[in-house]
Amino acid sequence: MELVVRTLSKQYPHKLAVDRVSLTLTPGIYGLLGANGAGKTTLMRMLCGILHPTGGEISLDGLGVAQEEYRACLGYLPQDFGYYPGFTGEEFLWYMGALKGLPKAQARRRA
Repeated sequence: MELVVRTLSKQYPHKLAVDRVSLTLTPGIYGLLGANGAGKTTLMRMLCGILHPTGGEISLDGLGVAQEEYRACLGYLPQDFGYYPGFTGEEFLWYMGALKGLPKAQARRRA
């Protein structure tokens, strides 16, 4: 498995958040370190398809971010995320399974 990022950029009207990042990640554990405002969250959101880059490419074994097969391989837990406080842990997992498009029975089994 290989995640390839080529000259990835994200430009906002008055700020360049990510500037031509290129990297290749193979199986392993990686960390992103940087000061507040360095673009870590923006990079992660582009890798997950939440934000669209203004330049560059992202692929996982040749699959683009917009492809269902790419998203099926993805797991992402942001630092701050929305949830319903009344959910149990199991109900939250069912909900996340539904958002990911899993059939109800499969979501329950996996939870």
